[in-house]
Amino acid sequence: MEMVTSKIKSKEILIRYDTGNGIRVWVSIQGEPHEVSLYSMEIRKIYNDIKLMRGKSGVYTYDISIILNKARLSAAIPIDLVIDILHMKGINAEMEGSKIRIVGSTTLEELVGIAEELSRVYGEMIDMEISAQAKRVIAIYSLLTGKGIKDSIKDLLEQGLLSRYGDTELLVLSMDYKHALLRLQELIE
Repeated sequence: MEMVTSKIKSKEILIRYDTGNGIRVWVSIQGEPHEVSLYSMEIRKIYNDIKLMRGKSGVYTYDISIILNKARLSAAIPIDLVIDILHMKGINAEMEGSKIRIVGSTTLEELVGIAEELSRVYGEMIDMEISAQAKRVIAIYSLLTGKGIKDSIKDLLEQGLLSRYGDTELLVLSMDYKHALLRLQELIE
């Protein structure tokens, strides 16, 4: 019901539900034929998203727009970074278009929590002189270890994952991103 009312802003929608034998939801829409058609398509899309979130044989699919709509973001985040964090946690996940497909029992609330934490970390780094790839590694390390940004940067500099660019204060990765993720995995374990 929450997803329907957040997507469809109309005074002419009636939602009834019954929790007797499972959850049943009835949606009635009144209005012009073209409006009803548009709303019906949107409701079908929401229904399909919910079916995918329930999972089938341990595989769950979450629409990225649902995750981002539920999350309270303070700064923009690269959404594929959520996949990298899940991989670091040992969860099999992949992006398929605008959906995240997960093998395991990660819930929507956990994904929203990861997005919110990433946003908080990115918000703290917004005015720092750090390359985009270095921000990714710092965010992952900070999130998975629970350390602050400054401590994370210090640790990553000591471990050789980050370095200063020439004589500037700009922090960059000391290696390519894929190798940095492998080294990060070793550090976190």
